[in-house]
Amino acid sequence: MRSRLEAIEQGDGPVLVLLHGAGVDAALWKPQMDPFSKQFRVIAVNLPGHGQSTPVESVEEMACAVRVALQEKGIEQYALIGLSLGGMVAIEMAGRWPHEVSHLVTVESVATSSESVLGKTLASWAILLFKVLPPSMIAALPPSAMGANSKDAGQYLQRAIAKMTSKNIYAVMRAACRYDGRPRLPNVTAKTLVMVGAQNERTHRQANDMANTIPNSEFAIIPNAGHIANRDAPDFFTKTVLSFLS
Repeated sequence: MRSRLEAIEQGDGPVLVLLHGAGVDAALWKPQMDPFSKQFRVIAVNLPGHGQSTPVESVEEMACAVRVALQEKGIEQYALIGLSLGGMVAIEMAGRWPHEVSHLVTVESVATSSESVLGKTLASWAILLFKVLPPSMIAALPPSAMGANSKDAGQYLQRAIAKMTSKNIYAVMRAACRYDGRPRLPNVTAKTLVMVGAQNERTHRQANDMANTIPNSEFAIIPNAGHIANRDAPDFFTKTVLSFLS
């Protein structure tokens, strides 16, 4: 069954597609919508399993669903920005259909959640907790435990996660855990910017390796930012991305 995707659309010009992380939604990009839409036709998608968008089983299927949604709008060329899970989807799209993607920006994202079979097995066991924990309990965790480094990012995370269902959170986390986009990286032809938050060093090594593998790629650290980097440091993030895209 084809996944039906919700999206927020704003502005005119070259198409810029925004892909959020696991357990949140397209509203993640609220701080960027106005400044980005002054230069671009911005499409912020609710990935499958988020909002009213129909769930799927894998990151690969998420990428297909986003591409189909763009094709239905008559869009054949676009730039991609993806945070965390959204970065994985963006990597899949840019490596699978490189002729369509002009620019790629990954934010706090890696090509695979674990580089070993054992690591993936342990992670798959760990995410079983999401099957039984109600989203309200997850949302009640301290924002810093969920990767937020600012009040705005923390409040947004709590609101967004509380809207999810346990079934969908588990499904999207399982998809992210199983994904390995490393074979896609050498196929990416888009001009690429790999960004990480300074306060979340867990992503730095893999993200830097990813930047070194993707041709025509740059690596940037976002000061004073954690995992929800575009909301932790919105001014720096927006200015840096706009400069890169131009």
